[in-house]
Amino acid sequence: MCTANEAGFGSAAEALRAGAAFADYLNSPAVADLEPAALGEALVSLGEIQSRLTIAHADFLCRFDAHDAHEADGFGSSAAWLAAKAKLAKKDAKAAVRQMRMLGRHPMLARGMAAGEISDSWAREIVGWLKKLPEELREGTEKILADAAAGGASLEDLAVITASRVVMRYRPASDIWAVSH
Repeated sequence: MCTANEAGFGSAAEALRAGAAFADYLNSPAVADLEPAALGEALVSLGEIQSRLTIAHADFLCRFDAHDAHEADGFGSSAAWLAAKAKLAKKDAKAAVRQMRMLGRHPMLARGMAAGEISDSWAREIVGWLKKLPEELREGTEKILADAAAGGASLEDLAVITASRVVMRYRPASDIWAVSH
């Protein structure tokens, strides 16, 4: 796989043009004859790319929002700007801003998404689980889950890990000793 350092892009504009060309190719008749197994591999790769693009979008939006760049075009918020300029419905523009903020609060999940190890869907699921945990368990659990996902854990495995963190937190030490001996 080609990495950012090997790609040879001289600017973000060059990379974006290449991204548009890549999308055009994948939407062309040139890929119409892919075999079913190749379609499955393509879907997995597209999911990883989609997660990486989600992180790039969130990062660009975060910097855009931090600089109040929407004001230069006369908009009161980044969501309003996205709705007008990026052709998003208002609810989708607001969702993009919420997602950007959520990813900012969960940097370990964002890193996993940027590496293609965690999908958008898994990140949303994990964030839902983390919200239910006591505050003092959230950061440590996020790291454990991101590391486990990077190691190949399934979503079901991650759910078990999350549940076990709660059990271990509230289980008396004498019960833990009794189970292990």
